[in-house]
Amino acid sequence: MEHKGTIVIQTERLLLRPFRAGDAEPMFQNWASDPEVTKFLTWPAHESIDITNQVLAGWRAENENPENYQWAIELKELGEPIGSISAVKVDSRTESATIGYCIGRRFWGKGITAEALQAVIRFFFEEAGANCVNACHDPRNPNSGKVMKKCGMSCEGTRRANGIDNQGICDEVWYSILKEEYIRNTRQESIIEEIQEESVKKRIAREILESLEEWFGIPEAREEYIKNSAGQIFFSAALKGQPVGFLCLKETGKDTAELTVMGVLERYHRRGIGRELFYAAKKRAVELGYSFLQVKTVQMGRYNSYDKTNCFYQSLGFKEFEVFPGLWDKANPCQIYVMETGLTKKN
Repeated sequence: MEHKGTIVIQTERLLLRPFRAGDAEPMFQNWASDPEVTKFLTWPAHESIDITNQVLAGWRAENENPENYQWAIELKELGEPIGSISAVKVDSRTESATIGYCIGRRFWGKGITAEALQAVIRFFFEEAGANCVNACHDPRNPNSGKVMKKCGMSCEGTRRANGIDNQGICDEVWYSILKEEYIRNTRQESIIEEIQEESVKKRIAREILESLEEWFGIPEAREEYIKNSAGQIFFSAALKGQPVGFLCLKETGKDTAELTVMGVLERYHRRGIGRELFYAAKKRAVELGYSFLQVKTVQMGRYNSYDKTNCFYQSLGFKEFEVFPGLWDKANPCQIYVMETGLTKKN
């Protein structure tokens, strides 16, 4: 595994982040002092904020270790933590992580815990290189199991009298998900389609590109991409009906099409979505009679984000063609990649 510690993770509604000294008050008020929240946990409800401060100090110190993972679950609209989620055990030998979580009672039943758990599962598979993520719950707390199931985890079975929580010795119902299952589930969820309506193309392009400031942070260039997308071959990737990525193609010669712009929401990177978009576009290029594809990006070695982009294109089969130092500007030398589509033309 590649341990990265408690890095910041964002979802639609949540910010998962390391705990800070100022979190003691909301932690105490929102969940740590509530015995109903801690009923099936291994630690008792805090009787005073002094206890919360002591716990937070320990968590913050432990987070200095990159092999430790303890996130505050912050609700963006509230601006303060409402719960916590952590890896209570990490085993590098088996490349596995065991997850524990809790949130304040007034936030139950809103899908927040599942949203946080899904984000952490994604982190361990896509960022930390885990092979298995698991979790368990007391069978007297079935709602916790529903959260695990909602996140794609499978029930392994019950270990009888295997744990201890605030109710005493208890059974443990174990759930897990393997990386191969996670990848398979993700690919099954994504829907790739070619979009024809110009207004829809521009709307999707705007939604995606405005979220990718590291790659498309220059407003003028971004607006140009959005405007041009309306008249180009346009493929969209959607998960549960929501756009998460897109790709555009345009003709640059009788036998060549260019991949002009491509973007996938960062939280869905390394799920195979960009690859699926590319394969759909390549198939369309063959149908339209193009023998070659080309793509432009910033030359390798300039920026970490674009180095990842270079590696992605190379993994698809693109080959370096030429670098044009002055096509954009001196700080961003343009690397052109090309590949054959595999089209066999009849004489």
